[in-house]
Amino acid sequence: MRILSLSPSSTEILYALGAGDDIIGVTHVCDYPTEAQWKPQFGSWLHNQPERLRAAEPDVIITTTYFPKELESLKHSHTLLHLEPKGLAGVFESIHNIGEVCGRTQAARDLVDSMQRNFEQLRAAAPSQRLHVYCEEWPSPPMIAGNWVPEIVDLVGGKPVGGVHNQPSSPIHVDALHEADPDIMLFHWCSQNDPKELGEVRARAGWSELRAVQTHALVRIPNSLLNRPGPRLVEGAQHIQRALLQYQRQR
Repeated sequence: MRILSLSPSSTEILYALGAGDDIIGVTHVCDYPTEAQWKPQFGSWLHNQPERLRAAEPDVIITTTYFPKELESLKHSHTLLHLEPKGLAGVFESIHNIGEVCGRTQAARDLVDSMQRNFEQLRAAAPSQRLHVYCEEWPSPPMIAGNWVPEIVDLVGGKPVGGVHNQPSSPIHVDALHEADPDIMLFHWCSQNDPKELGEVRARAGWSELRAVQTHALVRIPNSLLNRPGPRLVEGAQHIQRALLQYQRQR
């Protein structure tokens, strides 16, 4: 089978299912696992090269969340599998759908079962005190994480501030943050796997008065562990829970 994977999450899922050899092309942001970076690249997940896509003669093209306008003519084609998960249930469904398309249905079942077991272990290990947790997906303007992230925060023992399960990420005003008064703030900015400097957060107008800023309860999390709806969401959840447990130990 010849698969074009036009999103980082679908690329990660395909490799996790053992279908890496079937991938004939990815986007330039498909950076995990390392082998994915060696595949031919077909633009980004926002913009693609239709002539090259056609010339590649794929059996299936997988897109996720962002739908490249260049593929509009394929929107109702059997060649295209478009996935748009909003919560963990949608993530699991996406894995099953990809498994079905690439002939790895059992591997998909096994992967989902493994993720669910890991999430349940995290739920069982949740701290007794439920901290108020702010998760930021984008810095300018500040966007509070939605989709599956609030669900994960709740699962690992926190109380998500502002974000809504199964709803898109959205801007948040500093006044709403003052009202919520989060205990801890997590930053997983898109396209920045390791935001080096959180000084800009402290410098934002009105943010220096926030309790979490004053107590230095600001934590960086690699964006790909929380922003990509795939297998590594478990690692993202582990990062959040470790941050919550560490906060409790230090207080």
